[in-house]
Amino acid sequence: MLLVLLVGVAGGAYLSAAMTRGLFLSQPNMPDFSFAVTPSVIVVQGSLATFTVTIESLYNFTGSVNLNATSHDVANLTIALNPNSVSLLTGTGRSTLTAFVPISTPTGVYSMTLTGWSRNLSHSTQVFWTVDPIPPPDFALTTNSTSIILSRGSSVTTSLTLSSLGGFTGSLNLTATVSPVVASGPTATVNPTKISLVSGGTGNSLLSISTSGTTPKRAYTVLVLATSGTFSHSLTIILTVQ
Repeated sequence: MLLVLLVGVAGGAYLSAAMTRGLFLSQPNMPDFSFAVTPSVIVVQGSLATFTVTIESLYNFTGSVNLNATSHDVANLTIALNPNSVSLLTGTGRSTLTAFVPISTPTGVYSMTLTGWSRNLSHSTQVFWTVDPIPPPDFALTTNSTSIILSRGSSVTTSLTLSSLGGFTGSLNLTATVSPVVASGPTATVNPTKISLVSGGTGNSLLSISTSGTTPKRAYTVLVLATSGTFSHSLTIILTVQ
């Protein structure tokens, strides 16, 4: 979490050790406010950075704190504060700061200036975020259970989830195998065996594992494999038959 130091100007303002806590007081024990911004954000090109602005009343401050954010680092950066005016009847208030980072933004660390003011009080702070490149197209394969215990003669069905990453689109083929291969050993099947993903979408399949009354009691490994052209991901489920 990032607690941003405040640098502010107010009538009769003075610098004190309170700045180490992100505060800047206009006068000792006089009504004032402070604010902090969380979290420190990593955002990919062409997506939205979201911050929470927490405003705190100090020494019985009451009133509305107006907020504004500006940036000179990123061209065509769209910034919004909701709400852009927070009313404090002592205590705390919150606003959400969002910034849409254009896909053309170079990778690196950027900042914008957040200012809050109320009557003769004004405080400012720098908000930082890191822009990462768009990840290459890919997909993820997950399950809700990676360890299963079965009694002889029983079966179980668990869900498989496939998720598009980085704009991946395509058809995925699913297979399941059990090792070691033994007489009367467990069997594993998936249904459906083909899933089509759209960009940013998800798909589901069911993995069914069955045993018989003569399945040897021991540990097995169930390997689920999802492939699409040169893309391939797998997951392992530990099966114990008892």
